[in-house]
This record gives sequence, C-alpha cells and structure tokens, in this order.
Amino acid sequence: MQAADPAQPWRSDRPWDPAGEPGDLDRRGRRVLWWGLVSAAVLLPWNALSAGRPDLLWPGLVALLDLVPAVLLVRGAWMRRTWRRRGAARLRFDRFPFFLGEPFDAVLALDPDAGAKGAVEVTLACLERRPDDGEAAWRELEVYRATQVILPAEETEITFELPGPERELGTALGSPQARRWELRLKGRGGARVQAAFPVPVYDPPLDRDDAPG
Repeated sequence: MQAADPAQPWRSDRPWDPAGEPGDLDRRGRRVLWWGLVSAAVLLPWNALSAGRPDLLWPGLVALLDLVPAVLLVRGAWMRRTWRRRGAARLRFDRFPFFLGEPFDAVLALDPDAGAKGAVEVTLACLERRPDDGEAAWRELEVYRATQVILPAEETEITFELPGPERELGTALGSPQARRWELRLKGRGGARVQAAFPVPVYDPPLDRDDAPG
C-alpha cells in the first residue's frame, strides 16, 4: 500500500485513528501482564525441580525468584483495573495528519480524578534510532523536543509550533531510523497524570491538493 502511495505514508505505516489517540495505560498494563506470564512460565520447570530435588536446587531461592512474576502480575492487574475504573487520558486531533512547518493543534482530555492541584508537563518529541559509536546496537534518541506546562483540566487545547520541513523530521516508521513522534504527559505537584501518545507528524507531501484535511 505504501509503495503505491509513497506521498501519503500515514495511510499504511500504522493503524492511525484520525480522530485521536487513547492513553497507553491499558497497553502498558497488558504488556506488564504478558511479562508476568512469561516469567512465570520460565520459572515453572525450576519450581518443579526444586520441589522434586531440593538437594540440587534450594527451594528458598526459587521462592525468591517467584516474587518477580507475582509482582508483575499484580502490577499489570492494577493498571488494567485503574484503566477500567477511571478511563484514560485521550488526545483528540484537530486535523489528520500534522505536517512539518504547521501548528500541532489537539485537545487533551484528562481523567476528572487526575487532581485539581499541581500541573501537567506536556512534551512533544521526535525520536529516531541511531547506532552507538563503535557499537553494533542501536539506541533511540530525541532529535527534537518542545515542552509546555498546563493546569490539569478535563479538556485543554494544546498547540505546538512544529519545525520546518527542511529539518526532515517527518515520521518514517519503515526507515532504519524508525523515526516517530510522541506527546508525553507527566504530572507534577500532585497531578496524577502520566501517559504517552503516538502522534502523526509527517513531511508535507509534494502535492498538497491530495492531502486529507
């Protein structure tokens, strides 16, 4: 699909919702639960060995290791329960997608129980993978960052000025750099807010007449 329409990669590089993005609390909870199940499965044969041959493997050591999946499962279940009871922060896009050189305009909807005190740090960042010097591994680095602070409210309009297209920082998920943009929230001073949203920031297409509004 992307090869057939390279000027509009947002149509195929990710299942974007043009209306916006939900918070990641549910996704993080599912990921923690998954790691808890994996670690429990890995430890299962060691539990069997310590129960059958305690002379080869001390049961106390295995019991201590069993705390890892237990903590992960409890943590994941708590995150999922919190998401179901309170919902999650959501980001509504004023338009889709966003292009470099234009404003990023969106509406941030927070949980009413996030707290009336404190503030929320809102960070819009572009990240890409780069090889470590002298290393074969790659690491993800921020190549652009803008931050503002808002008061917690059920709905807040957020505006950032995006860098110009000459910076060539448009989303490129299929490239070796796996370049992406995200909006991060972090509560301060008593505000109970923490979330991250992928956001569709792209290089402007050559033919803007075909771009969706």
